[in-house]
Amino acid sequence: RLVLVKEQSRLEDARRILELSGGEPDVGTSKVGVARMRFTLPNGKKVDRRFHSSDTVAVLRAFLTLHLEESGVEIKNFGLSTSFPKKTFGEEDNTLTLEEAGLAPQAVVMVQDLDA
Repeated sequence: RLVLVKEQSRLEDARRILELSGGEPDVGTSKVGVARMRFTLPNGKKVDRRFHSSDTVAVLRAFLTLHLEESGVEIKNFGLSTSFPKKTFGEEDNTLTLEEAGLAPQAVVMVQDLDA
């Protein structure tokens, strides 16, 4: 029961973070201030989404938390990294904006299952 409550809380936190970010920028929006992300999941699937350059790494994590849950992918604990330049984003990077993290205007982000 406690596990279920923790899981619901984790998903609610992710929803709140995404709502506060203002959602995905519209396609017709100027490219200024928009960061395009391509996530590569452990199963090889690719997920594309736009974010605001001022969004934080925490917003990426919130999006992925909900996307993985909605897709039925059983990954709860995941890491994020880029291959060029090689960089791993830990919990301590959650407050960095995508601009500060070097993820704007676009980036390919690998998602690793840390429990695998």
